[in-house]
Amino acid sequence: MDQGKKVWAPDLKEGFQLGEICDFGTDTLSVQPLDGGKVIEASYDAVYPAEEEGAPTQHDNCALMYLNEATLLENLRKRFLKDEIYTYTANILLAINPYHTLDVYGPEKVAAYQGKSLGVLPPHVYAIADKSYRDMRNLGLSQGIVVSGESGAGKTETTKYLLRYLTDSYGGGGTGDLESRILAANPFLEAFGNAKTTRNNNSSRFGKFVELHFNKNALVVGAHIEHYLLEKSRCITQSDKER
Repeated sequence: MDQGKKVWAPDLKEGFQLGEICDFGTDTLSVQPLDGGKVIEASYDAVYPAEEEGAPTQHDNCALMYLNEATLLENLRKRFLKDEIYTYTANILLAINPYHTLDVYGPEKVAAYQGKSLGVLPPHVYAIADKSYRDMRNLGLSQGIVVSGESGAGKTETTKYLLRYLTDSYGGGGTGDLESRILAANPFLEAFGNAKTTRNNNSSRFGKFVELHFNKNALVVGAHIEHYLLEKSRCITQSDKER
């Protein structure tokens, strides 16, 4: 890294600040923030190179010129501001809860992602669902999708979209309104175990292991939902402003 080069320096409030290298020390770098703030002194391994000015956002973080914690977060931030809430890191999908409704889950989107490889279309939870389905069908092996994140990240809603995509796209193996019953079971079960917290009005207080069962023609024939308690302390105590 050369003097005057744009870098990301650590910042307690924002995580990272964009600045230019203004001096080199034995163990630290001096970085002048572009907003004119106080010079930041940081160790060499805590300062990361920044993307070129005006560089476009990327659907996949692996496509960044400099892939590091700071550039990854900046790519996610810029995409989020454009309501592009999904971003790949290789075959991992990162999702940021927009806390408002987006028109990206309609029937036309479901049809668009059927049979498409990852990366052909913009990042989407439907792409992950379809990739898992095709691997199950082609390899003849069970597949798993792990949906994880902190409270309020959108895990419950993401699971609903995964189930809806798979049942809408590859249902028909059961009898009657099987797909509708599978989708209706989830919010019904939530009513018994969810809570209001300071960060989430509909916070799941338990983990869910959802199995979708397929027949030999790779069509949905049933489902099994298993719950396990995550926070036993909430059975006997209640934090302030929670219910």
